[in-house]
Formats: sequence, structure tokens, C-alpha cells
Amino acid sequence: MFFLLSKILFYLLMPITFLAYGLLTAAFSKSARRKQWAIWATLGWLFISTTDVITNELALAWEYAPVTLKADETYDMAVVLTGGITGKKDGKVFFGNSADRILQPLLLYKAGKIKKILISGGSGIVSAQADSTSEGKAAAQLLHLAGIPQSDIILEGTSRNTRENARNTAKLLGQSTPKILLVTSAFHMRRAVACFQKENVQVRPYPTDFFASERQTAWDYLLIPKEYNLFCTYRMMHEIVGYVMYWAMGYLS
Repeated sequence: MFFLLSKILFYLLMPITFLAYGLLTAAFSKSARRKQWAIWATLGWLFISTTDVITNELALAWEYAPVTLKADETYDMAVVLTGGITGKKDGKVFFGNSADRILQPLLLYKAGKIKKILISGGSGIVSAQADSTSEGKAAAQLLHLAGIPQSDIILEGTSRNTRENARNTAKLLGQSTPKILLVTSAFHMRRAVACFQKENVQVRPYPTDFFASERQTAWDYLLIPKEYNLFCTYRMMHEIVGYVMYWAMGYLS
């Protein structure tokens, strides 16, 4: 029930939904003053959610910073959280915007920084539960094709959200306490770390797939709206709402 309700709440609190709220208010309100307020509020929100400087500052404040491992720093396992890694079309698997979550562990394995890779995650799509392991399987297949032995790839393909990632990984580990590198997108890392700590699984964060970039002073960075930034704002807000919900439910350490 929580899984379904959380998905509904996310959709109600997304940036484009707020734009719809404003436009609907402007279209159907009988008050001329309220119509005017709704139009200006919608335009203001559109500017805020699509401008580089504002979107980037939000990402810089929320995301975990990049991590560089020391020369002698190694780990027993990388736990990789899926979500947006792959998609399907006409029976084929395509790697999406979050594919960096699986490519970075591949590079770490090749560099001898990690010994095994545990892929945690099924489908987070409400309508796709019948094929919940497809994303993890596709990621595991990519790693194997890239030269990683099957014996060094562990697949946990039942988790539908971050809490289940942590709980199911803890169950797989049992009483063992390997040295773990936790790999997920930078915007998702804050919630992921807190969930794993709640399950008494100690991890070292290794964020990937960054939205944040270096600050600039160019006029287009400061003033020109870009449609891509609406997507960035959506991902940030989605994650912040998710973090607050998890905190309210007691899922975080």
C-alpha cells in the first residue's frame, strides 16, 4: 500500500503538476485577481524550475559530492541500486539516463577496487511488477558480457524501492559484514545511505550520475530557461519528497 500511495503522492507534487495547478486556477477561477495571481505564479515557477543557476544550486545542495578512492582502497562488494538503468522497446533492452550506476562499478571492478557486484532492484513501475527482475537481469548481463564472471555477480531482483533495496540486501548478507561500496545516483544517495544504516548495513557512498555542475557566471546560465532543467527539478523534488516520506514512516536512520 505504501508503494502505491507514495507513487501517487510523487505525481501530485511534481514540477509540471504545479504548472497544471496554476493553469487550471487561471482557467476556471471566477476572480480576476486570482486569475492574474495564478498566471504570474505559473510563470514564476516555470522560470524557477527551468533556469540553470537555480536548478544547479538545488543539485549542489542535495547531491553527494563525487568520490575518488585512494590508491590502496579496496572493497569486498559494490551494492548497485537499479532504477532508470534500462528500458524496453520492441523486446529490446536499452540503457537509460542512470546507466552510470552500472558503468562505474564495472570500471571499479576492472581496476581491482571491488571483488563482487551485488545488483539490487526490480521494477519501480506500478504496472510492471510481473517482470520485476528484468532491469537487474539486463544489468547483470551487461557486466558478464564486459568480462565479469557470473560468480562475482549477485542479483537481488525483488526490491521495488529504496527501503526494500536495503532490507533485501541485509537479508542476503545475513551475519556477514563485507566492506561495501554503495553505488547509486548522486541525487538518490542521501536516502539510500540512511536506509542502509537503518538496516545496520555499513556502506561507503559512491555517487554517480550527477546533475550538479560547476557554478558559472555566463548570462545564459543565470537567465535563460531550458527544458532539460525541468527534468532535473523533477528528479530533485521527487527525491526530496521521497526522503521526507521515508523519514515520516521511520524508514531512515
